[in-house]
Amino acid sequence: MTAPEAIAARIADWRHGVQGPMTLELYPTLSCNLDCIFCDTTERHRPPINELSTERWLEIIDEAAGLGVQRAFVLGGGEPLARRDCLQLLDRIKGHGLEGILTTNGTLMGPAVAEQLVNSGWDEVHVSIDGPDAATHDPLRGRPGSFRRTVRNTCRLGMLARRRGAKLKTALHFVIMRTNWRTLPDMVRLAKSLGAFRIDFDALIAYTPAQKALDLTHAERHALPEVARSAQQLADRFGIATTLQHFTDTAPAVRGNTEVKGTVAPGLRGAPCLKAWHYLVVQADGRTSPCCVLAGEGGSVAERSLSDVWRSDPFMNRVRQGMLAHRPLPRCAECSPNILSHEQVIRGHLQQSPETHLLLPEGPSVP
Repeated sequence: MTAPEAIAARIADWRHGVQGPMTLELYPTLSCNLDCIFCDTTERHRPPINELSTERWLEIIDEAAGLGVQRAFVLGGGEPLARRDCLQLLDRIKGHGLEGILTTNGTLMGPAVAEQLVNSGWDEVHVSIDGPDAATHDPLRGRPGSFRRTVRNTCRLGMLARRRGAKLKTALHFVIMRTNWRTLPDMVRLAKSLGAFRIDFDALIAYTPAQKALDLTHAERHALPEVARSAQQLADRFGIATTLQHFTDTAPAVRGNTEVKGTVAPGLRGAPCLKAWHYLVVQADGRTSPCCVLAGEGGSVAERSLSDVWRSDPFMNRVRQGMLAHRPLPRCAECSPNILSHEQVIRGHLQQSPETHLLLPEGPSVP
């Protein structure tokens, strides 16, 4: 994983002029083979519209490597493996020596996919599982049998990687909802059985009535910390990393009311979020943003270079100037504590740099 101190060092170099992003997040498609009732990507029900061609995606990966990108996340509002050329994109990423992370629902990760991931030296696969059993997971995913396929494929991938001595690691992703919040300890046990090194627990963000029906009640929010502490103790015993620290102390806030705040330090050293200086998201149609929450609100790389959008896109620069002024966009309140805590670590390294407080300007020199 690209270290926070390396990201901070890249951000600090903005004092010399525009620096390229450290991470490229790709959404190859919004299509999906599942029908998760908590998903906010309604496009998954439609045929692909205006998706970038294979050729353009490959060019974007090449451009990213030229800009100094160190890590590529492949995920999106749909299932990346539902796109036929996804493995070709993954190969191009590893061909540039980038760290590669794939997020998948796991149902399409069959033997051939597992072979290619292991053989290519892929780094991490994050598998979305929202329950420790089919009775919990399948209704949320909208497809009977999805739990069985996901667990089978994840188990096969892990066994193949261990047998080949590959570096590939597996993580799980779990969204906390009314129907599964009591299962956190069992999810830790499932992670251990699958050989996962981490579980990312995240809060549901609810827009639609169907999503709001899955959100925790007031009483459930107050009961969650005890369950989370039990799961954390188990994870500590198993040596599995988690993000449960955001749920163990007090009742979690409703997602969408997250307070995005920085420090009193001037300029970048105090900015509430630094994503716009080190992270670039590209949607299936080419539109961009500095993070998943703001996905698709920036300019498109369908016909513009990645460098041009990164340097001079009006939306990207508006986000930067807002962060420098400690005025995040309203939608930033939808951010996950998992993301903000990582940004806080990066900011800590930036503040500790002996040169940064002397040489870092109040704002980036964006043309």
